[in-house]
Amino acid sequence: MLLRYSNVFLHAGTLRCSNCSRCVPKDEAIKRFTVCIMAESAAVRDISEASVYQEYVIPKLYLKIAYCISSAIHSHGRRNRAPLPHVRYKDGKRADLAVAAAAAFWDAITRAGAKGEPTGTPATTG
Repeated sequence: MLLRYSNVFLHAGTLRCSNCSRCVPKDEAIKRFTVCIMAESAAVRDISEASVYQEYVIPKLYLKIAYCISSAIHSHGRRNRAPLPHVRYKDGKRADLAVAAAAAFWDAITRAGAKGEPTGTPATTG
């Protein structure tokens, strides 16, 4: 019996990678929409001076580009690893989030123990 899964890359159409022409499933491709001016920046002034119209708008080129994963990583359009965590500063010093979270946890436990509430840690119960 053949099972159908809705969340796998099997039932989508295919696209061709704009960089290497590899066939890529449509839902797996990295899609980018770019807008380019048809003339170079140096030629824009020459065209506007030579134009009869005062407010001539140079046409733009609208492109929808699809990349495969390899080309997107190679062209720096996509990173293949998770971003580094943000560095947090407290009182002008670098603060480690894990150490701060552990300190806050133990402070909460000691405050609860001072009030006579059960803390839930094995060392203090029993």
